[in-house]
Amino acid sequence: MRTNALRAINSVALAIGRFSSVEDMLDYALEKVLEVVGTEAGSVYLLDEARGELKLGVHRGLSDEASRDFDHLKLGEGLSGRVVLTGEPIVLRNLKDDPRLTRMAARAEQFQAFASVPLRSNFKTYGTLNVHSRADRAFSEEEVQLLTSMASQIGLAVANTRLFFELRASERKFRRLVENAEDLIYLADPDGRIAYANPAFERLLGHSSRDVHAGRLTILSLIHPDDREEVASCLPHMLSGEVLRALEFRMVHADGARVRWFSQTTVPLRDESGGVTGVQCVAHDITERRQFREQIARAERMADLGRMAASIAHEIRNPLGAIVNSINVLRRSGAAAADQRLLDIVSEEADRLNTIIGEFLMFARPPARAAVPCEVATLVESTVELFQRARKGIDRLEVRVRCSADCPAIMVDPRQMREVLWNLLANAAEATSWTGTIDVDAQPADGGQMVAVSVTDNGPGVADVAAIFEPFYTTKPHGTGLGLAVVSRIVREHGGAIRVANVRGLGARFTIDLPSAVTGSEGA
Repeated sequence: MRTNALRAINSVALAIGRFSSVEDMLDYALEKVLEVVGTEAGSVYLLDEARGELKLGVHRGLSDEASRDFDHLKLGEGLSGRVVLTGEPIVLRNLKDDPRLTRMAARAEQFQAFASVPLRSNFKTYGTLNVHSRADRAFSEEEVQLLTSMASQIGLAVANTRLFFELRASERKFRRLVENAEDLIYLADPDGRIAYANPAFERLLGHSSRDVHAGRLTILSLIHPDDREEVASCLPHMLSGEVLRALEFRMVHADGARVRWFSQTTVPLRDESGGVTGVQCVAHDITERRQFREQIARAERMADLGRMAASIAHEIRNPLGAIVNSINVLRRSGAAAADQRLLDIVSEEADRLNTIIGEFLMFARPPARAAVPCEVATLVESTVELFQRARKGIDRLEVRVRCSADCPAIMVDPRQMREVLWNLLANAAEATSWTGTIDVDAQPADGGQMVAVSVTDNGPGVADVAAIFEPFYTTKPHGTGLGLAVVSRIVREHGGAIRVANVRGLGARFTIDLPSAVTGSEGA
């Protein structure tokens, strides 16, 4: 019997890892126990510490009625309840006549011999192992010792199996947290090569799990070139075991065009000896926060520039008025023809200076907006017509207009929006040296919630797209750099946005996105 018992114990120990549940493992173990002791029935109770009761885990050889009746036992109730409470085995030769057997279903089973031993491991009780026999027999001391040994092995198996499933459940829970996180969570080896990245990586940066598994991605390969040197200087600190918090930098999307800002915390990964085996990084997307911060800084900058522009304009306008008046006096005094030519030059330059002052004042103190519903086609076509009339005879410029009939009306100040379109047309014309082609297109966008108006030229394109709307930025020898800054502000004050892109095979394309009259009125 001892040999068979040892074989059964080893069989249970070796088979633990292959079971998908504690119940499957217990059923297998109970089968082996019954084979060793040669009984026809048995059961295993498991302790539920939270509820303070025993629950029938598995059984063999019990009737359905008995298994239902024995399904739950309170601590101290019945024979198994006493075994758990005392920690001592109970062995009976005449079970059906024992006064502690109070349930009729148990008596109806007609069991004679009975033994119950605690399932224990590391001084902790997990339940009981019970064997039943209808034969007139007594369990020997050796059999009880073997049952106790097997119960200890089963108790260890229960503890390990529960721990295994608890760890697996915990792993699933934390994997779900990582995989559903909005933040980038990734692991990198000591060479900075990314070994794991959560799904947010593909959502925010466009890099799939295949890119990660192929080993093509490193921390530095994702960083924007302008931030790469700073991050590279931090890498040795990351990989030496330091914890780095709130390191801000930009990452580039897989398409090479889109860029997002992140704030990253990096902690070291260590082996059992404390050596650094890599780093774990959590990067929070702060793109909107950075954009908001930049908008505030831009607004403050614009306010300062506006005050300065207003001050300069007023300081210049007063002496300029005196110069213009003096020119008029000299003209009336009958100056010589040569002098009249000089006066004309001074007058023209004074007019140009007055125009510049007007731009300064428009930038510094824009007039109040009087928005009304306007048809896009009417606004665009009338502005283009006025522009062409004003330039007629001095250029060979072609302006083509395409306005979709599906464009909804927009809520704008017509005068200010004509100024926007006029400025864009003038810039496009100058880009083509007044001899090229300008395309003006108007289309509904965002399901009719917005209207996109674009002005495209076939000039050389924009050299510095990022700075084009900055005040005082200009590439023209006589420009103020305020025209597009004023355009940008007018568009933003109408709840819209303006963007510029260089179009392959053409030149620059300026696109204005404006809310429809319905959307604009709802947001007002």
